[in-house]
Amino acid sequence: MSKWTNLTCALLFALLPLSMACTAPGDLLPGSTRYPRVVRLEHGDQKSNGWIIASTVNKLFVSKDDGKTFEPLGDAPSGDGVRLRCCETIFELPEALGDLKAGTLLYAATYTRNTSPPRSSYPTPSIPGEFAIEVFASVDQGEHWTYLSTPVTGTGEKGVGGLREPEFLIADNGSLVMFWSDETYKCCSQKLLKIRSTNGRDWTDSSDVVATQDYADRPGMIVVRKLPTGRYFMIYEMCGTHHCEVFSRMSKDGWNYGPPSNPGVRLENEAGQYFRHAPAVIWSPSPLSPNGMLIAVGQVLYNPNGTVAKQNGQVLFANVRLDGSGPWFSMQAPVEVPFAFDNPCPNYSSALLPVEDGNTLLEIATDFYGLNRCGAFVATRPLAELIPAELMHLAPKRSK
Repeated sequence: MSKWTNLTCALLFALLPLSMACTAPGDLLPGSTRYPRVVRLEHGDQKSNGWIIASTVNKLFVSKDDGKTFEPLGDAPSGDGVRLRCCETIFELPEALGDLKAGTLLYAATYTRNTSPPRSSYPTPSIPGEFAIEVFASVDQGEHWTYLSTPVTGTGEKGVGGLREPEFLIADNGSLVMFWSDETYKCCSQKLLKIRSTNGRDWTDSSDVVATQDYADRPGMIVVRKLPTGRYFMIYEMCGTHHCEVFSRMSKDGWNYGPPSNPGVRLENEAGQYFRHAPAVIWSPSPLSPNGMLIAVGQVLYNPNGTVAKQNGQVLFANVRLDGSGPWFSMQAPVEVPFAFDNPCPNYSSALLPVEDGNTLLEIATDFYGLNRCGAFVATRPLAELIPAELMHLAPKRSK
């Protein structure tokens, strides 16, 4: 953006923050909404391996040219008597699970069932009905879906509260693990839990992942990736006393992540800056290391003194240490949302994916593009252009 455009956007932002006319750079996915997710097909039908499936709440998209273009794929799955509400995940099984073949797509999200609100001394949720996380499966690259299971449902100990933000992985023992954010326990404003299945239909061993001793803490929005080292890297936000700052932790087996009472390790770059809200993380090949690197995104970037950073909405964090230790470095984001703020649209829970054999980074990020209209913007840029020039200068030379 030019300085004049930045000034104009800043004035509009100050006057009408929910009707931004200055949209993120990139291509708007027609019909898209919030909470983008993306997955590359790698384990199913050979003709579709390499396709990229993207989702925003209610809508699915497909790219058959490595992220250069996307076209509508259809509506997100739903069922009788339930309504899709938010915060989905889409996951391809890398191996068979029970009678589900490798390459099966799983879609899970928050749904509400049309039941009468329960009587409770706790505040009723802003969304009426009983919450559930429903799982659907597709064997034809997302064109058709069938109901698979409901890992969690109900109002729990409080008699009210949300079940949100599912996330899948395959653990070392071959089980399918689902993580989610849960408001229904009396101990906590919200905590993070896990549950597992050997067939995608029957779920057992529900237990805590992050549940601190402070009731006001609201850990949420787990995203976890299996690394080439065989370990698992998890990222999430810690709200309440931690102001929704972004934290991480590791696992050797995909199931055990250390004491639930431990808030984890906060992500910071070399300048002490940090993210708040709606994090996501991926592993990517890297010109800086043969082991690749972690790339993380958060909604709003803060300085060490708690002020919003000048680079807010314009940078990602990366780390060539695959345990996430030490300071991360900042790199430019393919989709910049420079006026991101605490709101469930601008730069909220963006999706990242390596493309072009790992030389390029694809990002899908949301922003306002009209009066209270939020959509997903997609763009790709070579990693060599996103990584700071002083680091690229130190990159190991590749043999020809």
